[in-house]
Amino acid sequence: MPATFRNAVSAVHIGMRGFAPALALVLLLASPAAAAPKKPDPAAEARAYAERKCLTEGMYFEAGGEGEAGMKAVAEVVIRRMLTPGYPKTICKVVYNGAPAYGCQFSFACDGARVRPRSKAIWKAAWKLAGAILDDPETLMAADTTQGALRFHTIDVDPDWEAEGFQETVTIGRHIFFKPAD
Repeated sequence: MPATFRNAVSAVHIGMRGFAPALALVLLLASPAAAAPKKPDPAAEARAYAERKCLTEGMYFEAGGEGEAGMKAVAEVVIRRMLTPGYPKTICKVVYNGAPAYGCQFSFACDGARVRPRSKAIWKAAWKLAGAILDDPETLMAADTTQGALRFHTIDVDPDWEAEGFQETVTIGRHIFFKPAD
């Protein structure tokens, strides 16, 4: 019998008059809030902040003008790459892969967009969305709105990714998504 359940049962034996305060004490002591507080890990907090900032930048600069659907699609590709062999294993490394040494995976990482003025409203929306995605990435990935895409480009360019073994999956906003060919 778990200790908290055993303590609650014992509280019943105290009698009706003492029951409520005793049970309240048992429940308080059993609650997670009563556990000893963990010391903050500054390094882990810094990494979490950096990952959120990188995801926000990727979503904002690649699809900020496309609303939540476009930004989620970009986030899905970033996370899928992170989980795929052959790609970097952190969000920041995925977003800034190749920049600037041998060509950017995401154009904003090399074209100077990061130093241009930002829309505060869109940035805040992207920041909030990035936090929600990082709190529950499984829900985003389960939706699979890009249908397994590992790449995307705007409708304004036409790389020959089919020749590289990729097939088009969907168009979301101004982006066309591609996954490895079956």
